[in-house]
Amino acid sequence: MPNLPKGKRPPWIPKRKHDGNKGPDAAFYNSYQWRKLRKMVLSADPLCIECNEVANVVDHIIPIRQGGDRYLLSNLQPMCTRCHNRKRANESREGGV
Repeated sequence: MPNLPKGKRPPWIPKRKHDGNKGPDAAFYNSYQWRKLRKMVLSADPLCIECNEVANVVDHIIPIRQGGDRYLLSNLQPMCTRCHNRKRANESREGGV
């Protein structure tokens, strides 16, 4: 089977659509202030608060929609994607977010 050059997709495979963060909170999560704070939190504590794996998400302990402060350091915690998704699912089931 011939190899396609890197970056080339066969014409029968649809292109992936990634619009980035375009949800209702996109302006906040794409802001310079948030990105700077997120980077600071992850560099200060690079491990997930739940499982001690490498963290790549900064989570609001009290969700913003429940009145949690967006920029307060004591309301932020580093998490890996798996633990963050689990926490969000639990919050959704409980009616939190």
